[in-house]
Amino acid sequence: MRASGGGEISTLCLPGDPALAVTAPPGMVASECLLRVSQSGALLQALAAAAGLVVLVLLARERGVPSQDDDRTHRPDPGVEVALLLATVTGASAVAVAHDLGTWLVGLELATLPIVALAVLRGGRDSGAMQLVTTSVVSFAVAVLGCGLWVTATGSLRLGGVASWAAGQDDGSRAILTLGVVMLLAAVGFKLSLVPFHAWAPATYPRAGLEVTMLLAGVSTVAAAAALVAVADGAASVRDAAIPAFGVLAVVSMIGGAVLALGAQDPLRLIAWSGVTQGGWVLAPLVAGDTAAAVGYLAVYVVAVVAALAVVAALSTDGARRLEDDRGLLRRRPVHAAVLTLALLTLAGLPPGVAGLLAKVLALRPLAEGGLWWVALPAVVAAVIGLAVYLRWVALILLPPEVATPPERTERAASALAVVTGLVLLAATVFPVMLLGTGTP
Repeated sequence: MRASGGGEISTLCLPGDPALAVTAPPGMVASECLLRVSQSGALLQALAAAAGLVVLVLLARERGVPSQDDDRTHRPDPGVEVALLLATVTGASAVAVAHDLGTWLVGLELATLPIVALAVLRGGRDSGAMQLVTTSVVSFAVAVLGCGLWVTATGSLRLGGVASWAAGQDDGSRAILTLGVVMLLAAVGFKLSLVPFHAWAPATYPRAGLEVTMLLAGVSTVAAAAALVAVADGAASVRDAAIPAFGVLAVVSMIGGAVLALGAQDPLRLIAWSGVTQGGWVLAPLVAGDTAAAVGYLAVYVVAVVAALAVVAALSTDGARRLEDDRGLLRRRPVHAAVLTLALLTLAGLPPGVAGLLAKVLALRPLAEGGLWWVALPAVVAAVIGLAVYLRWVALILLPPEVATPPERTERAASALAVVTGLVLLAATVFPVMLLGTGTP
């Protein structure tokens, strides 16, 4: 439902729901929707809520479990933790349906700052909180600058309606808007850990604790990708001018993240570098203007990375684990090994991780159709490098152990989460439309 020109004000817009419209008092100017729910927005909100629920379970499992390193790990009041978690999910949900820059900016920061607070409260000096604080401050400043340029060019905070505005504007105004879009892309690039804004991720993931890492890889990634989709969709009329910036960031992120992941020796650092390259894959279809492919790819990635992190959490409460520790995991913990293998193959885009394969095809298709081979071909190279990254871990899981070792103790709640997310991935393999939408090849 859209606000009419006759004087209706809507805060939340849903198709065909007149109950959400309120008649404006005489003399008040009608406004567009601040929040507009769509199919992709609803999927992003569901992803944020599901990832938040997983983190909530991980937070709850710690109650009554003694800390092994009191100098590094602190436990704030559970009410504070839950409040910060809910604030993060709320921010991500708002960004997913934001239709103006004010809501977009507030939602994006609301999805980020509580994670910084949680990292500070739960960790000591080595928690990686300082990197998060620095990243948040810089990205916020860049985002504000981008919003200012957008408003300067268009005279409006609305993310929609740029196409009609751009039709009658001179080259100077269009150049200002394009620069604003690039600044907003850079701001989101910090939060999505795109190259060259990625340095905080591999430094923070291994030290922030599994709960904070899950928030960063799940909820925060959803918020950042939703913000990116909103900007790309709203600025479609100047996309041709912004294509070089979008394309270069996508290419260097896909290639750089995959190459640097080859040297990772612990799961959390590998997942951090994987997030860099996967962020590039989310950005790639946006170069061609295909937001549905970007959202579908994001959905598959988030479910797969949450499943992998759930297995890591089940095998090690603090995430202090090396890849070599998973050698022979199939014989010791076959269920955990199966879930982790499926998650890694999904990220790699190899059967039986069919959802990951289809997500990559869906991301490459608009690039090929649009003749953007300078983005598509490096993406294929990145996918090949990614095979080496993920299959290295899979090989350790499947190989027999060098020496006989007893099965490690596992955490029940995290194990249950791993099984549930593994079943979701399995369902997505059979019914890929549940994550990839109607555009599934």
